[in-house]
Amino acid sequence: MIDIPSLNPFMGDKRLQRGASLPLIISKQVQTPVQVLVEHAKGNYLVVSYEMKPETKAELLGTTVRIRWETDAAVNTIDLEVVSEQTIWPIKLLGMIPISVGVEITQKRKQDPISPDLGISVPYKVMGARPIEEKGEAVLLKFSPTRLVLGTDGYVSKGDFLHLSFKIPKQAQEIVMMAKIVEKTFQDNQTIIELIFTDINEKHHELIKDYYKKLSTTASS
Repeated sequence: MIDIPSLNPFMGDKRLQRGASLPLIISKQVQTPVQVLVEHAKGNYLVVSYEMKPETKAELLGTTVRIRWETDAAVNTIDLEVVSEQTIWPIKLLGMIPISVGVEITQKRKQDPISPDLGISVPYKVMGARPIEEKGEAVLLKFSPTRLVLGTDGYVSKGDFLHLSFKIPKQAQEIVMMAKIVEKTFQDNQTIIELIFTDINEKHHELIKDYYKKLSTTASS
């Protein structure tokens, strides 16, 4: 029997209730998510709305989009195909069907952020910021398979989406991702930010998980 992707496992989650806000990735490539509101959700379809802006793509019919959110127990990822769209200016309604569903169980006691074994510089771009404030550079202080803790002298705000790129020691592949700032504090005249991944290539994600596993194993041995 063919396993048909369904939203049923998530119907009790508050993120899929009417009026909830979700970050919608227009494609699997890293870019600024569009904040959408849930209008209606059933097991086999999802209807969302958002305010059209110049930077949002005009035609989405037939394209694949992604929603991704983290809970205390898991990281949930749903890829959907846009099968209908309706514009009631300036609002756009999208009707979507799930084509792929992923749930990554997180074990927080085993996946607390840990420090890298070498210094890692993390250039970033603040999506939607003014050109003078959009680019910066941070230092990776801690990381886990779903989170980053960075130190920076740049100006960033809680809720900002950052486009990040960096390399893991002994790996030639550059890791590129989109992440959202969920916490911001200050320590020793430096801004400390905690981010959760919102969009990352699967191969890049595997590099981070392998590096985390390697350091965790070394620390516990």
